[in-house]
Amino acid sequence: MKYLRTAWQVKDSALWLALLRILTGYIFIHAGWEKVVEAGFAANLPNTLARFASNNPYPWMKALLEGVAIPNAGLFAVLFSWGELLVGLSLFFGVFSQIGLLGALAMNLTFFFAAGWTSPSTSTANQMMIFAEIIMLLGFAGKVLSVDQVIYDLHPKLLPWWPRRLEEAPAA
Repeated sequence: MKYLRTAWQVKDSALWLALLRILTGYIFIHAGWEKVVEAGFAANLPNTLARFASNNPYPWMKALLEGVAIPNAGLFAVLFSWGELLVGLSLFFGVFSQIGLLGALAMNLTFFFAAGWTSPSTSTANQMMIFAEIIMLLGFAGKVLSVDQVIYDLHPKLLPWWPRRLEEAPAA
């Protein structure tokens, strides 16, 4: 609790990145769980993908949707619903945060190129998520309030690339 008070007073960016990571994780958990438990998601996915491919401005994405995703819609339904859920859990709890952020970034890039053209809100939401994920990735958003940090504190040699936690600033 002392860390949170100190971080709030000195405006420590690690705390803000962690809160952004947790919120992003919640968004992915919510989206993934909804798809996992809703039987209609998998059943409607071929139609959704066909709509995304219909006027897609990116020829390579249109070809990917029509040639790979639509014929294998059942597989993609499982991959994306469980992928969103697992990425969300990774980010929410800070377990393998960097890997979770790479997964989130890959999914949002895919969503942007597949469906971003359908509306300004879809485009903008994915652009904001991509931008936030890059910032979290570069800022090691899992360095506080995370299982990753606990692992690093107990066994630093397991995560040799992990940045050390910022020392608490002295009280002003």
